[in-house]
Amino acid sequence: MAGMKFEYDENGGKFFYFFLSVYALILVPATYWLWPKSEEKQSTHLEDILSYPPCRDKYHLLRASEPRRRRRTIFVKIVLLAAWIILLILAYRVSLIETEHKEYDPFMILDVDLEASISEIKRAYRELSKKHHPDRGGDPEKFANIAKAYKTLTDEEAKNNWKTYGNPDGPGVTHFGIALPKWLVDHKNSLFVLLIYTGVFMIVLPVIICIWWQKSARYAGDHILIDTIKIYHFLLTKTSLISIKRSLLILSASAEFDRRLNPMIVDRPSDNIELPELFRELTNVQENIKEIPFQQLYSIKARTLIYAHLHRLDSLSDNLEKDKQYIVRRSINLINEIINVAVQLVNVQHIKHSEIGPKLETIENTMKLSPMMVQALLNTKSPLLQLPHITENHLRFFETKKRTIKHIRQFAAMGDEQRRSILRSITDEQYYDIMNVLAIYPHVTMTVSFGVANDDDEHIITTGAVVTLTMRLHRQNMSSLFSKELAINSSALTNNTLNSEGNEEEIGDRENRDKTNETLKASTTTTTSSKGWNNKSEKKKKANKDKGKKKGHPKSSTKAINKQTPTNTNNNQKKTIKNDNKDSSDDDSSKHSDDSPTNSRQRHEQTRDDLNETDNESNNNNNNNDDDDDDNTNENIPNNSTPEQSESVISSNKTKTPDDDKDDDVFLERFQQQQRKREKLETKAKISHRVFCPFYPEIKQECWWLYVADRKQHALISVPIYLCNLKDDDEIEVKFSAPKLRGHYVYTVILRSDSYFDADVTENFSFDVQTAKKVADNHPQWDFSEDDGATNNKADDDEFATESDSDKD
Repeated sequence: MAGMKFEYDENGGKFFYFFLSVYALILVPATYWLWPKSEEKQSTHLEDILSYPPCRDKYHLLRASEPRRRRRTIFVKIVLLAAWIILLILAYRVSLIETEHKEYDPFMILDVDLEASISEIKRAYRELSKKHHPDRGGDPEKFANIAKAYKTLTDEEAKNNWKTYGNPDGPGVTHFGIALPKWLVDHKNSLFVLLIYTGVFMIVLPVIICIWWQKSARYAGDHILIDTIKIYHFLLTKTSLISIKRSLLILSASAEFDRRLNPMIVDRPSDNIELPELFRELTNVQENIKEIPFQQLYSIKARTLIYAHLHRLDSLSDNLEKDKQYIVRRSINLINEIINVAVQLVNVQHIKHSEIGPKLETIENTMKLSPMMVQALLNTKSPLLQLPHITENHLRFFETKKRTIKHIRQFAAMGDEQRRSILRSITDEQYYDIMNVLAIYPHVTMTVSFGVANDDDEHIITTGAVVTLTMRLHRQNMSSLFSKELAINSSALTNNTLNSEGNEEEIGDRENRDKTNETLKASTTTTTSSKGWNNKSEKKKKANKDKGKKKGHPKSSTKAINKQTPTNTNNNQKKTIKNDNKDSSDDDSSKHSDDSPTNSRQRHEQTRDDLNETDNESNNNNNNNDDDDDDNTNENIPNNSTPEQSESVISSNKTKTPDDDKDDDVFLERFQQQQRKREKLETKAKISHRVFCPFYPEIKQECWWLYVADRKQHALISVPIYLCNLKDDDEIEVKFSAPKLRGHYVYTVILRSDSYFDADVTENFSFDVQTAKKVADNHPQWDFSEDDGATNNKADDDEFATESDSDKD
């Protein structure tokens, strides 16, 4: 009777098979992830080659860790190569293992052919018995195999069992091989094995998981402590308007700078001597503040080192310099987290309809901290100090009676001789360094378009509608502006730095927009009055409005007009708009001193409004053509026809029009564009342009915040998007809900740099919110009367009538 039998690996062959498979499963992915990647040769940056002392210090700081990194790389390669050598040795050892399982073959044991007769089998058995009999000094085990083989070939029952089961004794036991040596499961060693099992799986593994969980549960995204997020939430809810000094206090109160929560922070006895000296040198540290947690020692130390970094002090000791570099290195992620917490509080404010919450200025003041930390510059200082070799003493040459240069774009727009005359106190090499850095300074242009997606009237915004705002960004270097005149003057540049003068801009924009609308209306009335066919089209529109009341009038004359007017009106109106734009551009080019971003936006809005008016008139004309087609279908209906017959005629005439195909194509094209944008966002790497920041202890990539705001209400409209992949061109869509009250609104799109001062871009856009159309609840399509239901049921009964019912009828 068949059974089961467990066989342990006495020779160790099966254990090698098991160990080799598990070892290879671990080694192959470990090699893929741990093998040092070959670094691509990056192009040399200006920070690596300039003779500016902070650039030299940063270059040596970044290269200081290279020997350690090389040693680590060599060590990892040696360990992985040794592991692969062990794998090859194991594979060779396994290949030498002979298979122990062999099939039972009695013919091979007796050394006879498969077709041997009984007499030949007996003769072979006698010869082998004489040779291997135990009484004659033979091997007893081999003699037993010879006897068993002889019995298998001479006994019919044994021979049939051998052919059926492979064993002359019949079905045998099922063997299970265990890839463990027998001594490991021996009862003598059971206590030792039990202790190892308990120690590994019940003590070591749970302790490792517990330690990992305790460490990971303390952190949120970007490896920021949850205690830090709680501190930010508590401090941001206390006051709605936070200044830049207050934002610095909140940043210094981060739990990452507390030694009790972060083991990377080191408190030294020398801090008690060195920090008071910094207090005397820095007057705005506010070390005597009594508010929690600003009065704690770790917050005072972090705040002192932050102000030392912003004042570009180079008199710090080595220990304090290391602490300052760590704080500055961690500050960018912490500033982003403050912004995220503030935006979450704004969302809660909108949901709960509460008046308590962070204002727009709070978020923007926090954003200003990032370029302050990257450039080691206070926000009150001139942005020209971002350029190398320029100090406070050189700024007096930028502001004289003849000129006032306060912004980098103004300095870039000057001629080379004028720039050199301003910086005549520096050497030629230093001047070339300044120009090389100025050449890579970012210059971003932005165009804005908006509409209501998946709607028939995209440009009509109703209350509560979801507005899709599309921003097209084009980034180029400031070298494109060298030896060219800027299209904006100094007053417009100051407005572009996001100061408090934005509200005055909005008022001026609205007044200028009203004036331009009046002039456009006057011009359109003069052009339409000069054309005779425009009067006919207006009369035709009035006739089409009264067409629903009066039916049966002839359509021959209006058809001819409808076929001609749409194309003519559009072409003529576009010509007039082009001529107006040419005139305005000529006037603007002749008057550079009056140019400003607001005026350029006004001209853009004028042309856009004109195009919208032409599109609306063309849509009205197309609607009139559709009405004519409806009248044609009504004329094809017989006078003595029933309503059901007339509906069938109308449905047959209006099966599918080319406009429906166009709508389907437009919808498909929009869907494909959205899919392409999603794929681009998923595949984009977070690499843009390297920032020139010699005082920042790491390599920094350009990043930008993009958001929509209402300057008049001091409100944030959309969640800020953190862009880290703006290399050349990019297109971003932002969706926001339209206001719930009808009226005229002016919003501002803001692109703010987290690495540079004086690189921000703003663009105002205005729109009118109309009341939403009421949904028709009494449409004839949904009017089901009882008579119609009865007739339909009767028709269905007649259709499925039986033969008996028809006979009765």
